[in-house]
Amino acid sequence: MPTRAMIVSGALSGLQSLLGERGLEPIDFGRSSGVPASAWQDRQTEIPLSSFVAIYEEGAAVLAQPGLGWQSARHFDLADLGDLGEALVSAPTVGAALRTFVRFIRFVQSETDMQLEIDDGVATLSYRILDPDIWPRRQDAEFTLSVLAELIRRGAGPDWVPDIVCFEHTTARALTAWGEATGCLCVFERETNAMSFPESVLNAPMTRDDGDLHRRSLEFLTQRLGDTTRTTPLTERTRMAIYAGLGAGKADQETVSRGLGLSRRSLHRHLTEEGTRFSALLEECRFRVARQALARSSHTLAEIAFELGYSDQTAFERAFKRRTGLTPNRYRRLFTTRYEG
Repeated sequence: MPTRAMIVSGALSGLQSLLGERGLEPIDFGRSSGVPASAWQDRQTEIPLSSFVAIYEEGAAVLAQPGLGWQSARHFDLADLGDLGEALVSAPTVGAALRTFVRFIRFVQSETDMQLEIDDGVATLSYRILDPDIWPRRQDAEFTLSVLAELIRRGAGPDWVPDIVCFEHTTARALTAWGEATGCLCVFERETNAMSFPESVLNAPMTRDDGDLHRRSLEFLTQRLGDTTRTTPLTERTRMAIYAGLGAGKADQETVSRGLGLSRRSLHRHLTEEGTRFSALLEECRFRVARQALARSSHTLAEIAFELGYSDQTAFERAFKRRTGLTPNRYRRLFTTRYEG
């Protein structure tokens, strides 16, 4: 069975601050979402990622603030991320800080894909939760991209804005309001959440450059990463690699094997030892993503088939019906969500 995605409770500090300003008690507010009382006092308590996402969605509704996620990042303190937060704020440049976040995000949030890619002078920083069953997750996406924007401003200056921001969800308010909130072009219903900006921004020096502290933090996190990798079952690491690769043409066995530092044959052997096969994991991940895409998006069957790496729409339809007994269109008619998440 897949492991449960978790997040450290320090990520709640921005929301906690806003709730306090409105006279709301966080402990009472978080109870229905499954956030334990201890999470509001101990910043390093691990809580289910689904609970974190749910409390942000509930908060936006109760406070009547559709932009709650984006706004709360201004009240968030990176120090609440513990060792990773320390490494981020002590980085010498914006690029060093972002690469540190990408490499070690698993220590504050699991089952998550974050990437920094450079193409023709443009840097793109992307983020998404890999578990397709955690939805709606609008507020989480907006909160995280806003946190990343605030991190970049530590080096690029308080007036910095990205060139474009993309979200995987639909918009809950007018695009003009989004332009005013972010200061840039915003587009919705994309494959992932991302922001793009000139590559030169990565060279901007951070306001709190502490080389010694940053090096010590990286050494500690790197050691911890090695320990974590050794103790995480290969089945789970493979599953997460497949989720990250779906939609980007990188979920085939050869690419996943290489990303895990294994040959295709070694991956096959180790997965067999753990009682599974790559093909079984791939179909499991495809099905979970397809189920959610059919229920919550307007993508055509051909588009979904392409995103999941099927050879064509017919192959996707056959695989889906074999798993559920329903055609994709029939499933969509029965289970389409009424919530525009």
